[in-house]
Amino acid sequence: MQNQMSGLDYKRKFDRGITLIEALVATVIVGIGFVSVFQMVQYSVQSIGVSGERTKANLLITMVAEDFISVRNSDSKSKGINFKDAFVKEEISKNKSLFDITECSSGSGTSKGKNAQENKIFKWTKRFSDRRLKCATKNDQTAETNDTKKLVVFTYCSNQVASKTNLSNKSRPCMYTNNTRYSSSPSGRKERFYDERYFARMEVGVTSGKMKTDSKGNKEPTSKKKYIYFQLD
Repeated sequence: MQNQMSGLDYKRKFDRGITLIEALVATVIVGIGFVSVFQMVQYSVQSIGVSGERTKANLLITMVAEDFISVRNSDSKSKGINFKDAFVKEEISKNKSLFDITECSSGSGTSKGKNAQENKIFKWTKRFSDRRLKCATKNDQTAETNDTKKLVVFTYCSNQVASKTNLSNKSRPCMYTNNTRYSSSPSGRKERFYDERYFARMEVGVTSGKMKTDSKGNKEPTSKKKYIYFQLD
């Protein structure tokens, strides 16, 4: 005697299961989705890291500016020359800066400085070490980096009067000149910019997390430069 099927069982008799090809297609689609999500997460993590490094760089740049302003007239290593003039002398005579980091360092060691110049430069070097701020080397064979840190001091005055009014060094010319005559109140008489002014620029390279190809075809990390200009006196 043949059993009679119910309506639901009768439908199931003609249902087809998922074929192997359909299962593979579904797996590929899900896999593509996972890869896309993974890449988005990886990019987000990298962006958060770079943003954090830039924030730390801003804080360190501000620290250097505040430190330098507070000790600008303190003694340097050279007798009779204050801290800010030591920077200017180095720029004019050797075309280099007293604080110029071109390699990644761990910031180890202790300070044995006997003056403001030695103590502050040691402090800044330690603060900008890769223990506090990430530093990417150009390759595995060298500590040289594009994430450089440099402090430059320059003077601003009129060369026509600098030899008479430059109190720090009467024979030293202005690094940047301004011979414009300005109206002085209340008489309205136009006079030049007589007093020498000191300005500084702090430059910090922060790793961008991206790579570039150099002239020799080698890949090296790129750096995003951050600057701050401030008046010393």
